[in-house]
Amino acid sequence: MKKLILLTLSTLLFAQTALIQGLERGSNIEKRDACALAKKTAKENYDVKDIDVGCLCEKSDSREWMCFVHFMYLPKEPAGTN
Repeated sequence: MKKLILLTLSTLLFAQTALIQGLERGSNIEKRDACALAKKTAKENYDVKDIDVGCLCEKSDSREWMCFVHFMYLPKEPAGTN
């Protein structure tokens, strides 16, 4: 009986570490995707001249990613002007 309790406790402790690491990896993937989307949106809406490599992303209370990207830009010229 003691061995069973010890085995159960050790399994829970080791599983917790793996679970936390898996959640952190998943969060990093979501963060990377959110950052890439923010950069893509900036490039679509502005004539981006220079953009920082990284970006600052945080999860809001509604569990949505909010990303801040620093870039230098000029306004996009309307289509058909030249």
